[in-house]
Amino acid sequence: MPSTTATRFVLALLAALVLGCEPRGEGVACGITALAGATAILDQFNVPNQTLSVPPAATPEFLPVRVAAGPAYRSRVRLDEAGWLVTLEGSPAAPRPGFGVVVVGPDGRARGVLAFTGLPVQSAPMIGRLAMDTTLVPLLGLRTDVAGLEDAACPFFPDSLRGP
Repeated sequence: MPSTTATRFVLALLAALVLGCEPRGEGVACGITALAGATAILDQFNVPNQTLSVPPAATPEFLPVRVAAGPAYRSRVRLDEAGWLVTLEGSPAAPRPGFGVVVVGPDGRARGVLAFTGLPVQSAPMIGRLAMDTTLVPLLGLRTDVAGLEDAACPFFPDSLRGP
């Protein structure tokens, strides 16, 4: 049987790990929320009138890009002949995303882009491209409210990535 001191040390260490990670937006809870939320976003393509056929009217200069259940990056956005070109500042680890989804809030303002591995949603129109290094992948769009899908401690699209 372990000593009382050893038991207290292990409990204190576990408490520090759990409590220390959560306020910074890290840890198991954020990972589960990020995965479940990203899946729920993809489900929105099955809801009538949620899928965008054109890019949002207002083109922000910068936008957060979250790799589904992974890190977030800053990106630059510009409008070109093919729609929005969202260029990542940084390089996601393997596996590389296969498509991106611009998430637009009910107010019509782009919140950010979620990048997913695999093939794009088959019936969704392409409204632009997501650029990562020399790779271009399709960019789709959804109008939905992410507030109920994310944890305030670990948002999909951190405000800190919206500027230079």
